[in-house]
Amino acid sequence: MIRIDLSSMMPKQGGALLLGLIPGLLFELGLAFGDPEFAHQMLNRAAQVYAFPPYALVALFMVSCLVCGQALFLMAWIAYLIFEFSFGSTRYFHRFVSGSDWLYRLFGRLQGIPPKRNLFIRLLSRFVRWGREKRFPFVARPALRCQRMAATQLLARKYGITPGNGPYEWVDSEWDAWIPVLGTAPPWFRTQVLTSRTLFACGLAELAVIFLSPSLRNVYFYAITVPFLVAGCYPWLGFAKLRYDPMISTLARLHSILVELADVKPQTIESPNSPKKGGEVSLQVGPGEN
Repeated sequence: MIRIDLSSMMPKQGGALLLGLIPGLLFELGLAFGDPEFAHQMLNRAAQVYAFPPYALVALFMVSCLVCGQALFLMAWIAYLIFEFSFGSTRYFHRFVSGSDWLYRLFGRLQGIPPKRNLFIRLLSRFVRWGREKRFPFVARPALRCQRMAATQLLARKYGITPGNGPYEWVDSEWDAWIPVLGTAPPWFRTQVLTSRTLFACGLAELAVIFLSPSLRNVYFYAITVPFLVAGCYPWLGFAKLRYDPMISTLARLHSILVELADVKPQTIESPNSPKKGGEVSLQVGPGEN
């Protein structure tokens, strides 16, 4: 008997590709229920090409669902990239407008000596302070210190590397290179990303069915479509904050470093009184020998 292990033929991360079946099935089944004549026409055209047996028709149906679902999955990914770019563009606003150096110097000239206390100066002061706090993450400094402490332990225990330390500019540049490459993302992060993208792709499938089938344009079908779109879009704000918000991104990176550090065994410190293992020879003297 010949046994074939099909699990070894598929990559370990290939299961994410099969998630496209979910929005694809939703799209084609919704289109079949909304326009049965169109579904019969597709089956008749398949029979004209070749007299497929029932199991072959099921296989073709699943493949077509996977192709349509992957297209919807790609559209959901593009929509997330657009949302992330729109959210991240606020950083450029803080860098070049609200938290910029030219506005900070202009505010100093307008305030004058002694400082003025009118309404315009107070509002401008709050605006400049808000922009400077967004541009320079002062509140994230304690988290950055904890992040470097954890990264130092990880580099020393796992890689045998001692990073630089001190209040120098080249040390900060070195940590800018170390921090992004360290850490292991927690398992729930990838699950949430794939779940949100699948839900949004399902919402896009429902919208496509509504556009193609006028008979499904009713309140009940809209009530099914909207929750899919909302549930798929809601986690995007958290994902964007993980990348662009200084405090949240620092804490998330610290958590990923601690996850990787938990899998590393702590260093064993030998006491000075412990016997040495190498380089020693013991001699035993028998009875009658000096």
